Amino acid sequence: MDYQINQAINVKQKLFLKYFVKVNEMGNAKQLPINVINDDHCIVGMYYPVNAYDKLHKEISELKHEILILKSK
Repeated sequence: MDYQINQAINVKQKLFLKYFVKVNEMGNAKQLPINVINDDHCIVGMYYPVNAYDKLHKEISELKHEILILKSK
């Protein structure tokens, strides 16, 4: 089985809010979720750009399909 290590982009909360459009474009280009962190480096939220969400949704759908195939055997 091919294991993939999923990564995320970490962005400070103030920068995320100030430069949302640019941060969103970065997340879409890399198709990765964005962790929003505070000054203490604690995650205060997670944002999924459209491309990252679509990629995650596709992976989940494929896994569901594989499970259904395995159940039917």
